[in-house]
Amino acid sequence: MTEFNPQGLRVLVLHPRDRDGETLARQAQRLGCEVRHDWPPSAQPGTDAELVICLVDESTRHVLDPAETAAVVGVVAPGDAAAHRLLAANAVHAVILKPVDPAAVLTNLIVAHNNARYERRLLSKISKLEETLRSARKVERAKAILMQRRRFDEPEAYAFLRTLAMKRRVPIGEVATAVIESSEMLSGEAG
Repeated sequence: MTEFNPQGLRVLVLHPRDRDGETLARQAQRLGCEVRHDWPPSAQPGTDAELVICLVDESTRHVLDPAETAAVVGVVAPGDAAAHRLLAANAVHAVILKPVDPAAVLTNLIVAHNNARYERRLLSKISKLEETLRSARKVERAKAILMQRRRFDEPEAYAFLRTLAMKRRVPIGEVATAVIESSEMLSGEAG
C-alpha cells in the first residue's frame, strides 16, 4: 500500500470565500497541494483536480456525481437537512463538518483519497468481471452453434473453440465472437 503524500496533489476548493472556504484552501496549501479556489462553481468545473473539496448544496450537485474521477470531500453544516439528503443521494469520499477545524483537513484528504482509489479498483474489477461474463455468454452461444452445425457434443465444441484460440493466440471470447458473427452472416445469406 502506498503512503498518502499531499505534495503536488491538485485540489479544487468549491466553497464560498468565507472563513471556512479560506481555511480549507489555506490548509491544503500548507500541506503542499496545488490549490484552485472557485466560487461560484461553474456548470462544468473542467478541471484536472485529483481531489475536490466541495460545499454540499444544490449549486454543487453536479460535482457530487459518482461519474467524476476526482476524490470528493463534502463540506456540510451539521443541521443542514438539504445537504444531508444530497450526501445520501450522491457519492462523496469523506465529509468535513462546519465550522471547519483545520486539523480535520488532512485526515479527510487521506480518507477521501484512499476511498476514491479503492472505488476505482472496485470499478475496474467490476468491468473485468462484466467482460468475462460477456465472453462466457459468447462462448456458450458459439458452443450451441457448433453443436447444431457440426454435430459436436458440448465438450467437443468447447475443445474446438479452445484449440482455435490457442492456435491463433487470442482469447477464446474472440474466437466465439467470430463463430457467432460468421453464423449470423451465413444465416442472413441463406434467408
